[in-house]
Amino acid sequence: MSSQQPLRILAFGAHPDDCELCVGGTAAKWVQQGHAVKFVSMTNGNVGHFTKFGAELAAIRKAEVEQCARILGITTEVLDINDGELEPNLSNRKTVIRLIREWRADIVLCHRTNDYHPDHRYTGRLVQDSAVLLVAKFYMPEVPALDRNPVFLYYADEFEKPVPFAPTVTVAIDDVITTKRAVIDALPSQFADKDSWMGEKMQSLPPDQDGRRVQIRE
Repeated sequence: MSSQQPLRILAFGAHPDDCELCVGGTAAKWVQQGHAVKFVSMTNGNVGHFTKFGAELAAIRKAEVEQCARILGITTEVLDINDGELEPNLSNRKTVIRLIREWRADIVLCHRTNDYHPDHRYTGRLVQDSAVLLVAKFYMPEVPALDRNPVFLYYADEFEKPVPFAPTVTVAIDDVITTKRAVIDALPSQFADKDSWMGEKMQSLPPDQDGRRVQIRE
């Protein structure tokens, strides 16, 4: 986790909350060490609720991750692609290449491509398909190519097929767990609202001492 030169880290998530949940604690540690971190949500999260939807929900989700970014001291961006409609097409691949090149990323994080959710799978695929082209000087020459490929890392998951997740890097976030919890608290439309996806689907999880039913897998 240490480096003589500050690192530039770019994390891609399918929805506004994925990066925050999957790597929010590690991002807090990176920022403490002087590194630059950016989160990108590939969709606007405009259908992941049981009473709100469309532009109203997209605006709520964007405001929530912007608050998370302030808590963490990072940069954030939400792409205007409808939740559930992300496609692994050439246009989106070029967007991912542009984002990675513009950030001059040393490390890129994303979902694995065997996730159950198509937006998660296609986020992973778009990042994966972009990797070989990032250093191609004459591909999208309007955005300067990288001198070398970033290190690509996957978020932890519980999917078994076709290949179970096998961690090669583990980061303890005990010292920033208060920050991670503050980030979760800044996402009420995801977790604190009874009509949110998690509020509806995770009632079987026992609450912790603060009433949360969120699994912190990081």
